Amino acid sequence: MDLLHAAQQAQAVFQTGDAQSAQAPGEEWLLLAMEAGDRAQQAQALLHLARCDRALHRPREARPRSELAARLFRHVGDAAGEAGALSVLAHTASLAGHHEEAIEAALLGLRLAQAQQGGVAQVVALQDLGACYVWARSFEPAQQVLRQAADAANACKPRQTPLAACLWLATAELLRLAGEREQRGQLPTLGALEAHLINARHLLGEVLEGAVGGVTGELAGEAQCWWTLMQTLAQIWKGASGLAQPEFQQALALLPGGDRHWLAALAAWVQAELAWSRRLWPQARRAASQLVAQADAVQHEPLAQLGELIASQIEEQQGQPQRALQRMRALREREARVRIASLDSRAEAVQWQLDARRSERDRAELADQAQRLEKLSMEDPLTGLANRRSFEAQAESLLRAGGLVSVALIDVDHFKQVNDRHSHLVGDQVLTQIARLMRQHVREHDLAARLAGDEFVLLLRGATEEIAQQACQRLSSAVQEHDWSAIAEGLAVSISIGAAQRQDGDTLQTWLARSDAAMYAAKRERHALDLADGEGDTLD
Repeated sequence: MDLLHAAQQAQAVFQTGDAQSAQAPGEEWLLLAMEAGDRAQQAQALLHLARCDRALHRPREARPRSELAARLFRHVGDAAGEAGALSVLAHTASLAGHHEEAIEAALLGLRLAQAQQGGVAQVVALQDLGACYVWARSFEPAQQVLRQAADAANACKPRQTPLAACLWLATAELLRLAGEREQRGQLPTLGALEAHLINARHLLGEVLEGAVGGVTGELAGEAQCWWTLMQTLAQIWKGASGLAQPEFQQALALLPGGDRHWLAALAAWVQAELAWSRRLWPQARRAASQLVAQADAVQHEPLAQLGELIASQIEEQQGQPQRALQRMRALREREARVRIASLDSRAEAVQWQLDARRSERDRAELADQAQRLEKLSMEDPLTGLANRRSFEAQAESLLRAGGLVSVALIDVDHFKQVNDRHSHLVGDQVLTQIARLMRQHVREHDLAARLAGDEFVLLLRGATEEIAQQACQRLSSAVQEHDWSAIAEGLAVSISIGAAQRQDGDTLQTWLARSDAAMYAAKRERHALDLADGEGDTLD
């Protein structure tokens, strides 16, 4: 089989919707492209295989293939191909819980789509970015981007349906409401959710009647199932569980791909909520566990974490505080594993950038990569501290060099409450002030960096763990004693810090894991003191 024939066969099979059968010709396509030394065809074959993996709900396999495809497309100057690979990369990184990497890939994909002035491609890129923000639980940016996606779909000629954007808006509202319930102990009003669902129902009717383009028959069925599950959950939350039961059965009949689909996990969530509303605790507990299992089966980390949270809430409602605590511990362990894996992934990306710089085989590629690396190494725009990539590169370098060095992870206590009670603007001012205090309490040869959100890190050269802990205590006291009322009346801020000294044989992830564990121990200790003083709320 020649290269062109292998490519045509693989693509033709995939277009029938049979991703499983499209894999073998795709592997043949890649092998022939490698033998021919054709990088453009290698990139196309890798993207084809990544799309097969994504369709088969194997994001862990799709992710490295899409990342390599994006690099090859960039090397050969194929912007459209790179945008397609970045779309798969954003999707799969988001499902793994690596939200910063996912959003970065989606943003770059959007810029490429905008540069190509492709209407439909821009709609898809906006939807990709919006979905990444949704799973990252960054709801305000998600709403802005998804509304742009809906407007772009309506502006296409011929008009494309904004149904997907509307469904993602409803999904974002579901997750936001679930988070609000966990924080406040009760559900807020459902007005925005109901509005999104009404709009989606109208758009779904257009699609099912064939009045608008942009959705195949298979995707229309998936969208109908998605909408029905969310509508059922809204009925449950409104107290109309009697109406919800038949809608839920209808949704189950529409589930695509049986258990091997993320909507099966969403169905398990609905089932848990339905049993919870009827106080059928054994069924609710089983459904929450099923949500975690279904999410793990399709490698969907955000839904698996949601399942642990729902399970904890159900145990608490049933009067089982120890079981609820166990579920919360399981959630924190998952979050820690994802954080460490994300750091490791970004460290590998930095290493690839450095290797590319050292290569002398293609000076044009070197110039491009050097420019990208310089941009990635810039400081955090909000706080002026080093960003995550700068920290990872320096930490890896110190690990390889050996010697005495400690790391300290820092987390702002109850930061979500600061945003909720005072505004996100105040929250940004808090982060900026903490960054200033960090600069004041580190030496010139130490590194202060912002990892993401309200997470910071110190890299303390020549410091034992004991010395690092002393420095951390001074910083913690400085934060607690700072006059926060100058920013907002009644504002009080504290931080939790965990320090760990480098040990022989450490990797970045094992080193950070010890620091992360120490930080959470400090957070639990502070939480216990807050509870004793009557000031406790949630442990975050």
